[in-house]
Amino acid sequence: MKKIIKWYITGIAMTIIWFTLTVMSVNAQEAIIVPEDVKEISEELGQAYNICPELIQAICWQESRFQPEAESAGCVGIMQVAPEWHQERMDKLGVTNLKDTRQNMIVAVDYLSDLLKDGEDMEEPLMRYHGESRIAEKLDAGEMSEYVNSILTLTAELERQNGK
Repeated sequence: MKKIIKWYITGIAMTIIWFTLTVMSVNAQEAIIVPEDVKEISEELGQAYNICPELIQAICWQESRFQPEAESAGCVGIMQVAPEWHQERMDKLGVTNLKDTRQNMIVAVDYLSDLLKDGEDMEEPLMRYHGESRIAEKLDAGEMSEYVNSILTLTAELERQNGK
């Protein structure tokens, strides 16, 4: 009987510790520190393309954690542009180096601007930016992808940090 009580108390203690650590890690989430060059470029491009700078910054964070040298699955740079799909856009914009923060952001924001022209909601353009499949099905079902949810949450947090 004493062993059962001991196991029971140990289980309760472990649950309390797990819960406390989980809550503390969520509450201890650091503010996102946007590098000055990214902030400046996103504000400039945001104004030029009529896109919220914090949305641009959120995509930079989500895609690369502000790392201009990032590469993944054929995508390159701070906003993970796929040269395979955007070479024509790059040529039109005079972009030659996707690992250059400004050049990468120019291509990505230009593309995002084209996507945003198709509708008012952010969900579909962000899903297209991310290259998701079954977009119409997801939207019809009222589903929001994890990517879209993350970008919108990050955007709201960055706006809050900027007093908006």
